Amino acid sequence: MAKKTVSKKKSTTKKNLVIVESPAKAKTIEKYLGKNYKVVASVGHIRDLKKSSMSIDFDNNYEPEYINIRGKGPLINS
Repeated sequence: MAKKTVSKKKSTTKKNLVIVESPAKAKTIEKYLGKNYKVVASVGHIRDLKKSSMSIDFDNNYEPEYINIRGKGPLINS
């Protein structure tokens, strides 16, 4: 008997990413937003102000200068 092969197509549809801190909130919010959104829990902060300087760009309308927190890169890049 011949085996059936099923190939799954990877979706090429772009989704909007929403990052929230709590896994419970992520699950609830994803229900409300629908299939065009991916909601992920960060389980803590993912970015912080630089500690080595004032972290504010005075020449650029007081724009804050953030750095990614170590270990959160995979979440940010998802």
